[in-house]
Amino acid sequence: MAQYTPLWGNHLSPQRRRTVKILTILFIVALLISVGWSIMLNISRRYTASIDLADVKMIQLEKPAEGAPCAVVHTTVGDMTFLLYPEEAPQAVENFTNLVESSYYDNTYVFRVEEDVFFAAGSPNADGTLAEGASDTAAESVPRELSQNLWPLRGALCALTTKAEGGFWQRLSGTQEYFNGSRFLVLDSIEMTDEIVEGLRSSSEEENPVAEALIEQGGIPNYAQQMTIFGQLIDGWDVLETITNAPLTGEEDAMRPQEDIQIKSVEMQAYTQKTADS
Repeated sequence: MAQYTPLWGNHLSPQRRRTVKILTILFIVALLISVGWSIMLNISRRYTASIDLADVKMIQLEKPAEGAPCAVVHTTVGDMTFLLYPEEAPQAVENFTNLVESSYYDNTYVFRVEEDVFFAAGSPNADGTLAEGASDTAAESVPRELSQNLWPLRGALCALTTKAEGGFWQRLSGTQEYFNGSRFLVLDSIEMTDEIVEGLRSSSEEENPVAEALIEQGGIPNYAQQMTIFGQLIDGWDVLETITNAPLTGEEDAMRPQEDIQIKSVEMQAYTQKTADS
């Protein structure tokens, strides 16, 4: 009876086995490189070069239209007025407006400060946590909205990302879905050093209104197209500076103000030039 000889067996000479082994390893390496390259291309297509700078409108620098929606945030250190952008981030503005109208933000806290970078606010607890069970509500599951007309300039009002959905491959390929909630950030600005200015201006061969706005107005360039921006500070710059320069507790990973800074209330208003001039 003929004996069965496996395909990958001792019938191959040692030299032939080494050759087959090397070819197999090379095939696996090539396959991994191919998969990795495909993933990187996916990420690149998703997050880079998708914005035509010629189509960008720097609406945060435009004069507000009469009757445009505004939110006045009354804090224990002063008032801040934000112009809202429902056409660019409709779901975030709707969520924020609903929370304002339900008095959700009354007596909430500024719970995190990055000196001269941002402050985070809108939590019912001083440590930034939500009320029990709140994370499962619709108010904490608003899909992220990215607009080519809204950028992380100084004074930008941003929805804090609450969660991401997707497994390992979604994380690897950059196809996760991100969601916002009730808490928010207000951006200050990094120092625009010569190196940063040069980097911003060299990021594109064409005229770049985003880079120039960041250079002139300040902001956080690396937050660009990373979170929902749904408003812009138009009054209360001194309050922004007060909060982002507040003494902190010094507790590890806390970064909370030593003395509580709270939002007393928020009210919705329609923008008027008369109000702006008063």
